[in-house]
Amino acid sequence: MRAGFMGRRSSGEKSSGSGKKLVPAAPSSKWYAEQFDEYVDSSDGNIGPEGVEKLCGNLVVDPTDVLVLVFAWKLEAAQMGYFTQTEWLSASPTFGSCTSNKDLVEQLQAVHRACRSIMEQRRSLHMFTHKFCREDRKKTIDVASAEAMLMLLHPDEPHVPPLIEFLKVYDPTTKRGVSQDEWSMMFNFFAEIKPDCSNYQDDGAWPLLLDEYVDQRREKAGASE
Repeated sequence: MRAGFMGRRSSGEKSSGSGKKLVPAAPSSKWYAEQFDEYVDSSDGNIGPEGVEKLCGNLVVDPTDVLVLVFAWKLEAAQMGYFTQTEWLSASPTFGSCTSNKDLVEQLQAVHRACRSIMEQRRSLHMFTHKFCREDRKKTIDVASAEAMLMLLHPDEPHVPPLIEFLKVYDPTTKRGVSQDEWSMMFNFFAEIKPDCSNYQDDGAWPLLLDEYVDQRREKAGASE
């Protein structure tokens, strides 16, 4: 997986847990335009990997930080590691009248907090990452990308560590990657299935990948008894 996010999909929510509005009433694009000029690659008129790296340095966040992914998601960036001018300037109505990198980081943190508390927002970001991580015309993402995104998006989900270990040895995913449908159903699985898989129904509409994952969990649980 390439280092440094910047991606796609938008949905605007307005308040964090503190009740502070995420989008001020009359946002200005002046600061964003100035920032674009600072990061743009003059050879093609877009912000590229070097500009993204500089942006992360100015924001004091790691290129693999979830806030960078959130920024990409809200701006609907089409390609990892790149921003067009149109995508970049859409930050103005999305994040409001920032006048400093500190302001932008605070807005990103507020958006992320709101996202974590709203199911539809969490699903939107989850699904965005699959499209964001796909390369060329592929319809799947490789296991390494799936692992990185699962850990980034669902750091407290008890299924994530064992599921990642399963994906590394499950032949279909090691050969072809994780499909969009499988990725979508993982989100449902996390929301519905208990950590010990005790409420998993074998005749449910789950993909084979998750059937096999649960079977492995049950086998290991039985062997340890």
